[in-house]
Amino acid sequence: MDHEDLVAAFSQTVGVEKADRLITEAAEDLGIEPAGTYSDGEIDDVCDTIQRSGDGYVRLVANEVRVRLQARRRFDALLDEITDPVVTVAFESTRPIVTAVNPAFEETFGYGPEAVGEPLTELIVPEDRRRDAVDRWLRADPDDGGVEVERLTADGDRRTLLFRPVVVTRGDGRIEGHGIYTDITERKRRERRLRHQNEQLEQFASVVSHDLRNPLQVARGRVEAALADADDERLREHLEAVQGANDRMERLIDDLLTLAREGQVVERQTPVRLGTVVDDAWAAVDAPEATIEVDCEHTVTADRSRLQQLLENLLRNAVEHGSTSPRSTSSHEDAAGASSSEPSVTGASEDAVEHGSTDEDPVTVRVEGLDDGFYVEDDGPGIPPAERERVFEHGYTSRTDGTGLGLAIVEAIADAHEWEVAVGEGVDGGARFVVTGVTVL
Repeated sequence: MDHEDLVAAFSQTVGVEKADRLITEAAEDLGIEPAGTYSDGEIDDVCDTIQRSGDGYVRLVANEVRVRLQARRRFDALLDEITDPVVTVAFESTRPIVTAVNPAFEETFGYGPEAVGEPLTELIVPEDRRRDAVDRWLRADPDDGGVEVERLTADGDRRTLLFRPVVVTRGDGRIEGHGIYTDITERKRRERRLRHQNEQLEQFASVVSHDLRNPLQVARGRVEAALADADDERLREHLEAVQGANDRMERLIDDLLTLAREGQVVERQTPVRLGTVVDDAWAAVDAPEATIEVDCEHTVTADRSRLQQLLENLLRNAVEHGSTSPRSTSSHEDAAGASSSEPSVTGASEDAVEHGSTDEDPVTVRVEGLDDGFYVEDDGPGIPPAERERVFEHGYTSRTDGTGLGLAIVEAIADAHEWEVAVGEGVDGGARFVVTGVTVL
C-alpha cells in the first residue's frame, strides 16, 4: 500500500489533511520514507505509532484502520486459496470496476492484477450479455444458490458458470461486490444429453407399448382361436408353443417398459423412511414360506416408487432363487430358442439365479441399512465370484421363460439416482446386493 492509499484509509474518519499529517509524522518517527510504498509491517508500525501518540479519538481511528487492513489481508489470503475464480468490484454508478482478483480468476479468464481499475463487463462478459450483467450483481439473491451466466475464458471459450455475488454497502456509502464463479459447462452438457436420452427412452417406450403390443395381441387372439378349432394333438402342441412364445414376449415388453421408465434420470428426490418402503415392497412379493428380517430405521432421499421397484426386484430375486438347497444348472435359451448349458444367474423374479428353491427349505431374507445405503441378502448358496459381474447384464437369465431384465432394472434405478449397486457374499454364504451412494438423513 502506498502513502496515498493509507491516507485515504484514515481520511474517511479524520479528513485528508489530518490523515496526511498523522501518517507523515509517524513515518518520520519510524525512519520510513513517507512518500513511498509501505509494507504490511510498516503499516502496522505506523498505525501503532499513531495509536500510542495520538489523543483518544485518533487512537480509536488508528486501531480501526489497522484492524480493517488486517481483515483485508486475511481476505486476500483466503481468495488466493479458493480454487474457483473470485473477483472484487467497486461500483461506479452502475459499472462494476475490478478492485481485486484471485489466481483462479487469472487462470480462467486471463486477467490478473492488470485488470484492477477496468470494467469487469468489458473483460469477460460476451457483448450480447452485457445489458443484464449489472443486474446479476445487484438483483441476485445469494440464498438462491447463484445464477447461471455465460462468460468468456482466457482461450476465448464461451462457458456456462454459476455466479454467486455478495454486494455490501460500506460506511462511506461505497457499494462493493464480491463474486465467485463455478464452471458448470460440463454439467449442463450432461443435463442436455440426459434430457435427450430421456426423450429417446420415451419414444422407445411408446414404440414398445403400442406398435409391438398391438400386433402381439392380434397374434395371441388368432392362436387362441386356432386352439379352439384344432383337433390334431400335434397341431395343438405347436400352437401352445407359439402361445408360450407370445407370453414370453408379453413379459419382455413389460420389463422393457419398466427398464425404459426406471432408467430415466431422477429429477426430484424426497425424504422417505427406508423401512416403510421395504415393508411395502415385501407386501408385493408372493413369498408365503419366506421370512424377512428388517433392520433399517434410516430416512433416505429417493424417488419413492422407483426405490420400491428396486427393492421388490431384489426381494423377489432372493425369495425365488435364494434357497439353501444345492445349486442346479439349467439350460438357457437364446432369442431363437436354441438351448445352451450355462451356470445359473439372474435378473429378477423369474430372471434370477436358479438355486432350486423348495417349500421345505424356505429362504430368509435380510435387509439392513448402512451409513450410505442398504443391502439385501439371503441365506442361500450365493453366486460364485466368476458369475457376479454378469448378473446385471441385459438378457442374462437361467430360465427359459425369463427375460433377464430384473437385475438390469435394479441397476438402472440405481444409476438414475447416481447410486452404486454391487453383488457379493452374505453373512451366511448367500447372495448380498449392496446399494451405496444413497443420501441418508
